Amino acid sequence: MGIVEGKSIFSGIVLGTPFVERKKNLSVEVCTIEIERIPDEIERVLNAINSSKEDIKGLKDSLKNKVSESELQILTVHIMLLEDPQYLSDIKKCIKDKKINAEAVVQEVSNRYIEMFERIEDPIYKQRALDIKDISERVIKKLLDKESVNLELNDKILITEELFPSELLKLHYAGVRLKGIIMEYAGETSHIAILAKTLEIPTLMGGDNLLKLEWGEQIILDTTSVYGKAVINPTQIDIEEYKRKERSYFLKLKEIEEANLKEAITLDGESVNLFLNLGSRYDKEQLERKSPAGIGLLRTELIYMEAEDFPKEEFQKELYERIAMEVGKDKPILIRTLDIGADKKLPYCDMKIEENPSLGCRGIRFTLENLDIFKTQLKAILRASCDNNIKIMYPMVTTIDEILEAREIIELCKRELKNENKEFKNDIEIGMMVEVPSNVVLAEVFADYVDFFSVGTNDLTQYMLATDRYSSIGKKIYDCYDPSVFRAIYKVVKAGRKKGKKVSVCGEIAGEELGVIALLALGVRDLSMSPVYIPRVKNLIRKIKINELEQVKRDMFKAINPKEIKDILNSYLERIEGRNR
Repeated sequence: MGIVEGKSIFSGIVLGTPFVERKKNLSVEVCTIEIERIPDEIERVLNAINSSKEDIKGLKDSLKNKVSESELQILTVHIMLLEDPQYLSDIKKCIKDKKINAEAVVQEVSNRYIEMFERIEDPIYKQRALDIKDISERVIKKLLDKESVNLELNDKILITEELFPSELLKLHYAGVRLKGIIMEYAGETSHIAILAKTLEIPTLMGGDNLLKLEWGEQIILDTTSVYGKAVINPTQIDIEEYKRKERSYFLKLKEIEEANLKEAITLDGESVNLFLNLGSRYDKEQLERKSPAGIGLLRTELIYMEAEDFPKEEFQKELYERIAMEVGKDKPILIRTLDIGADKKLPYCDMKIEENPSLGCRGIRFTLENLDIFKTQLKAILRASCDNNIKIMYPMVTTIDEILEAREIIELCKRELKNENKEFKNDIEIGMMVEVPSNVVLAEVFADYVDFFSVGTNDLTQYMLATDRYSSIGKKIYDCYDPSVFRAIYKVVKAGRKKGKKVSVCGEIAGEELGVIALLALGVRDLSMSPVYIPRVKNLIRKIKINELEQVKRDMFKAINPKEIKDILNSYLERIEGRNR
């Protein structure tokens, strides 16, 4: 028997057969080609790239309404990379100059890009290197005719060093059911982690030297607590303990399912509003089933990323109106204005490569630099909000001047709409994302200029801790449960209360059980999350007494690191779970 420990990404407990995936680098032979074959080789690689794009588009279409928009965005990024003119030009040029086969060229050119991005310290480019690795392997497999889905993985627990998001989506599409995932790669906010949560696969990240272990015939994967574990070659005593825990876990799942039909109200009668994070598409049935309080974050960048050019005013207006109609006219919808830059690029927009894009032209900085794009979107939102409870939210705000400049542009849009005889809401509410330290330090000042705050904990953590969440060092530091992050959120909550402004949280932490306890203790009463988390969060809220959380908050503020905070929150979670059994 042996134990492997790591971070739990999605909760679950399973007993199953391990499948150890020892990925090998694709074996690509370098072959010299004759000059007359160069056009044929270029055509062959372009056909493989186009075929790969069509496969990805087909995969996207098949997964609509089955996984969230943020997960499908990963595939959108891959399509954009395959359409990148510089990437295609480099491949053609390499075939012409070196006169070698397409497979070798794709590998050489892609490796050049991967190495370039890996040298840049910014986490966005680290993720981009992984994306290029993903698409290049897809194209090479297409050229080598080695595409396949490993059906042996069905009903197994996958053990691997790393897993690409597109690989997991492809397995899902092929009907391969993974009982669990154990991987060495650790990144709680990475694409693959978020996708594993969405697909509800018990997942353990951060194990060491997994491929060197003897996994045996059976393992127990237990991710029901913050620090999960895998038990290798479990004894009969271990298996009996597993069965007991499994029964308890399934009773909890039944309880969660029943709670979804009830209100999100604490034991001492305090209501909590649960909103959805949403992309451009939505599942009407899912909206009805989850009964959210509204849309706490509408990611409009996904609309732009799926378009072939900047979407027109009329198109956006109709889309926002349609979403409002499906959600419910009285329910609030917070539309975040275009948030591109950093890891989000548009193939039809010439955006400069920056040394540090996370600190560069992104969010509101981009839209203030591109007024035509900004005005088109603002006009569409103003018009769509006429008969709907729609609000505007700005991303990546850093200074008060940005808010003032955006306010002038809003007023200009109103004047232009009036001259065009188009109806719009004059008194629309305008808020901002809280994502950088300046927002926290000047929270009371910002509160004088906006109607509400929405805390984006993923970016706030990154900027508070000045850490690259994808690097080997950064992943040890990056943690949304860091004491500094919770103190920052509390400062914003206090500023909001003092100035009468609502504060919501829309980061990943808003959908986690420990995160919900912490946020409620800090005074947050509006949480926005992916649809999959709403039943679990609602069930948890119905077990909490707000008057008990004052002590939890005091204990949290004494903590000096994320582990201490998680232990405090986990202790409270275990206590309330115990009293409700």
